[in-house]
Amino acid sequence: MSDAPRETFTLDFLEWTPWLERAVETDISPEQRERVDSAIGDAPNSAYIAVLANDFEAWQARALVHRHVYASENPEPTAWRELGATTASRINGCVFCASVHARMYAHAAKNRDLAGRFLDDGIDADLPPIERVVVDLSVKVTTDPESLTAEDLEPLRELGFDDLGILDVINYAAFFANANRLMLTLGEPRPQHKAAA
Repeated sequence: MSDAPRETFTLDFLEWTPWLERAVETDISPEQRERVDSAIGDAPNSAYIAVLANDFEAWQARALVHRHVYASENPEPTAWRELGATTASRINGCVFCASVHARMYAHAAKNRDLAGRFLDDGIDADLPPIERVVVDLSVKVTTDPESLTAEDLEPLRELGFDDLGILDVINYAAFFANANRLMLTLGEPRPQHKAAA
C-alpha cells in the first residue's frame, strides 16, 4: 500500500494496483492457471479480475451478474446506469470506479462537462432534473437502502422512467456499492503510465 493513495476524482484513465497476489501468481495447478488465464484473457481491469479469481467460482458467479446488469446498447438507459454507478463510486470514495463510470456516462450522455462537474462537486452538484433524480435515488440505494420506499421512485416516474428503467438505476448503484468496497480493500488507483515517446 502506498503512503499517498489517490483521492482526487478524475475523468482521466487510471491504473489499478492490487495489494494481493493475482490468482496466476499463487501456487495453483497448471490446469487451474490455464482456466484462469482463459477466463480473464485481456479483459479490461484484468489485474482486479485476476485478484478476484483467487476465488474462481465466486468470481464467475459475480461476472454473470455483472454482464447481466450491463447488457444494453441503448445510450439513454446506459447513461442513467453509469450515472448510478458513478454516484455510488463518488460516495464510497472509489476514485478508480468513479473515473471509469463517469467516462462511460459522459460518452452515453454526450456530456463530458457535466460528468466532470459531478466528480468535482459531488452528490450536491447542480444537475439537470433527470440527472438529479438518478443521483438522488442512487444516493439512497448506496447510503440507506433499507429505507427505500415507493415514494422514492416517484420523481423518476414523473420524468418518464418505467419500472425497468428504475430497476436499472437501482441495480447499478447497488452493484457498485459492492464493487467499490472490493476495489478499495484489494488495491489502489494510480495515474496511468504513459509509454515513452
